[in-house]
Amino acid sequence: MSKKQAKKQLKNLQRCLKHLTALVGHECTISKLPSKCVLLGNAGHANGIGRADVTSVLQPHLDKDSYKLYFPPDKQFSILFTQNLCEFIVDKVNAIKIKDNILYCAFLNEDISFEISKEMKPPGLILIGDIISEEFENELMETFLEHSKNRASTQDELKNRVTLHYGYKFDYKTNLVDLTAPLEHPIPASVRKVLDIIQPHISITPNQLTVNIYQPGQGIPKHVDTHSIFTSEILSVSLGSDVVMDFKNPTSGKVLPVLLQRRSLTVMSGESRYLWHHGITPRKTDALQDVVERQLRISLTLRECTPDPCTCNYPSQCDSQNYGKPRYCVEEEGDAARLEEQYVSAVYEEIADHFSSTRHSPWPGVVKFLNSLPTQSLVVDVGCGNGKYLGVRGDITVIGNDNSYNLCSICQDRGHEVFACNALNIPLRAGTCDSVICIAMLHHITTTQRRITVLENLAGLLLPGGLGLVTVWAQEQHLDLESTESCKPCPTDGTEEGVGRRHFNSQDVFVDWQHKKPGTVPGKSGTVPDKSGTVPDKSGTVPDKSGTVPDKSGKVVLQVLSCVCRGGVSGAVPDKSGTKLYYRYYHVFVEGELAGLIRQVPGVELVQVTYEKANWCAVFRKL
Repeated sequence: MSKKQAKKQLKNLQRCLKHLTALVGHECTISKLPSKCVLLGNAGHANGIGRADVTSVLQPHLDKDSYKLYFPPDKQFSILFTQNLCEFIVDKVNAIKIKDNILYCAFLNEDISFEISKEMKPPGLILIGDIISEEFENELMETFLEHSKNRASTQDELKNRVTLHYGYKFDYKTNLVDLTAPLEHPIPASVRKVLDIIQPHISITPNQLTVNIYQPGQGIPKHVDTHSIFTSEILSVSLGSDVVMDFKNPTSGKVLPVLLQRRSLTVMSGESRYLWHHGITPRKTDALQDVVERQLRISLTLRECTPDPCTCNYPSQCDSQNYGKPRYCVEEEGDAARLEEQYVSAVYEEIADHFSSTRHSPWPGVVKFLNSLPTQSLVVDVGCGNGKYLGVRGDITVIGNDNSYNLCSICQDRGHEVFACNALNIPLRAGTCDSVICIAMLHHITTTQRRITVLENLAGLLLPGGLGLVTVWAQEQHLDLESTESCKPCPTDGTEEGVGRRHFNSQDVFVDWQHKKPGTVPGKSGTVPDKSGTVPDKSGTVPDKSGTVPDKSGKVVLQVLSCVCRGGVSGAVPDKSGTKLYYRYYHVFVEGELAGLIRQVPGVELVQVTYEKANWCAVFRKL
């Protein structure tokens, strides 16, 4: 192995160790001596590698009954557990190519529990299996599927699922319940029977039921159930199918995938109820010990409504203590479109010239991809910005498009072929392009379903065998382990030289842009306006109602948009120098998320996922 390859291997394994350490809760290190535990880098579900792929590599060297494999969900590595010490195994399989990935292997110092995914869960989360019989499960499913056909008045057909409400209706626009307007449909007698069964395990008296009906591939965005309207426990009974629910700590960023088995009861209390965000990634399979296909699933969410304000110990997530106003989730298509228009499209129209002046050098990874294409290739750059990739090669044809007319005008002035359009509706004939690229654009799309639509549109442009490249901002902003420099504040002068040194407390954020007037120097306050457009005083504090969290360390504060308030922050606020601050919406991606979306696109295969300068980059091929 060359020196360059060895350096690349070490970097890959260090990144895997970081994520493995987060999973097991203690430091994991590489062993210089053989052990019974082997880390297999570049051999995870996020790379498109499955159990059969790894088994085919191990088969010549290990008996199939002498080892076990563990695949952490949506990670770029797997773990090999052997019954006996196998001193030779790393030398035998290291650097072998699996599909388009180079396998990097190393012995681990410490034994790791094979049942890791079943043991790790947030504090306060209780899971009780087989709470009801299979016969009762079928009866409940038939009841609610029938209700979904006849109950239009208390039914919501959301983008990602169908919901039914009983007792009180939950309003997805306000995340609240109107206690003065009980529904004519109380909690059904069949669910009262469920409550009798689970009574020994709960401490609340539910008076509100939301039934969620999920088709395979559907999910629900990560969220915390509203503090002010519901009491101390959130109950959920799963019917029809197992599913993996992701729990994320918004303070540490730690994510724990938890298996919810069919016919089981989930009780969220304490920290898991009030602090951790929970959600289900929209995909058709879940990866635990193996890949399992999802089936039709119905969840019964039981809650106790209360008029009393919340006094929990987690004010950062509490609407009673922190925000003081109802909050609005981006659940509906109209909300998503308005958010993208106000905090993406309109902003780039305003800052186009200044934005273009900061975009000079093409990224090496994108250039490498373009240089790998055959001559005379036809390429479409979706979200081309100022067109810095349109003229990389003279022997291929690259056509750009962008939602900003002003950025398209800049491209046109430079002699490039461009047109204006929204990536959700690209007016090009399907199956006509050799390649597509979408660089730093998908993270401006507000919902999972809309991101999948964009990816489907990219794939639709390709000829069979054509390649696509997509890059997005990563929430993990300092995984380039060659640099030991700590995470720095997000710059506000428009240069964005700090990519890779940001700190994101949430996946859905506002990132500011200081739009300079010619001859002006940007302000140094780093302040964030509240919803009225006012700027904090000299103390640096921001009113609670703004939804922002003051940071006394001097870091630029990013506004969390996991629940978006209508009206939001002001689009542009001038400081004393005349410089205007604009706010752009970003959804920053976690490891495995982009790969998971691409796997939901029909007719494509994931080729590889890489991490470059605080961005996740994925290549896919049209089948």
